[in-house]
Amino acid sequence: MQHNRYLVGIALLAGIAFIVFQPSGISFSLIALALGFGIVVLTSEPMVEGLKDFGVQTGLSPHITGVLSSMASNLPEGVMTGFMIMSPGLKEVAILTVMLASAFNGLLLGLLVVMMTYKGGAIEMPKEKMEQDIEIMRIAIALCIIVFGTGIILNIFCTGEMPVLPREIPVFLLLGYGGYLYFLTKRNTVIPQSEPHEEKHEKNSWLAPIVIGLVGILIAAELIAESSEYIVHMYDLHIAIAATVIGLAGSVPEHGIALIGARKGHVELGVSNLLSGIVQSIMVIFPLLALLVPIQLDGYILYQFMANAVTMWIVKKSIIDDNRLTLDEGFSIILIQLLGIMLFDELSLLI
Repeated sequence: MQHNRYLVGIALLAGIAFIVFQPSGISFSLIALALGFGIVVLTSEPMVEGLKDFGVQTGLSPHITGVLSSMASNLPEGVMTGFMIMSPGLKEVAILTVMLASAFNGLLLGLLVVMMTYKGGAIEMPKEKMEQDIEIMRIAIALCIIVFGTGIILNIFCTGEMPVLPREIPVFLLLGYGGYLYFLTKRNTVIPQSEPHEEKHEKNSWLAPIVIGLVGILIAAELIAESSEYIVHMYDLHIAIAATVIGLAGSVPEHGIALIGARKGHVELGVSNLLSGIVQSIMVIFPLLALLVPIQLDGYILYQFMANAVTMWIVKKSIIDDNRLTLDEGFSIILIQLLGIMLFDELSLLI
């Protein structure tokens, strides 16, 4: 543990040095990019552990803790895209990165299911614990279909400039997710099971990891955004390819913590983390960006809304059929996610 603290401290100091001195060149950009992702990996796990301690001390259920850990995992992506969207050359890349993050979270969910069931058995998903998740996925699917249909109609009947996302849509997305969080906390709060002595001994143990995680998120986001902008301009990468690479590199280290937690026995937390990650990309991060800048409803965006709706429908159907996730369903989720990502990149080259 002490060794990890030294690594975190060294990585944070190195990241600050890169931001302050801003060395130029492709080699330094690649190093800064790797350092940013390294900081995400080093600081995200302690931050999630801090959130788990916070949940125990405040009496939150493992399910709510999973949602909180997903929000913590999504923070690097949200801050990073916030930095990227302020750069004209990376605005489209940032938006597509958020859309693709949902697909990568679904891919990780499939991997988690396969990892936990390949020797037999299934991941039990009790209906009473998943009721709110199913409901928010229904809402997200409906809103994705509405956005997709609106974009198609506007593209058919509008002439001249590319149609943009109506401002009402991100507001309703945020309101929908806010309502989900409200009812989730009302129904899933539990009484802490820890002994009073242990609770007193570990009081506020969550504060330092969360603060370190937030600092790491800001540093990593700046490093990744600046390095990505340089590399995209240097090699003139297609925006879809750049978004896919950045989305994959950003989502896997952050939400890979869910796989680690599941291997250690925290299966409910891991599933909640990834399910929430899929929905949060669409209903939290994307609408926040849409409130900052106009979002053009071009082919990339519309395709990803359709793909996300299909993805969430498959996951929702797998859960409500028999309240469990099995090996064949995990394998199907992986195939669907891979196909969606490959088709997205394939089609984007033709647009």
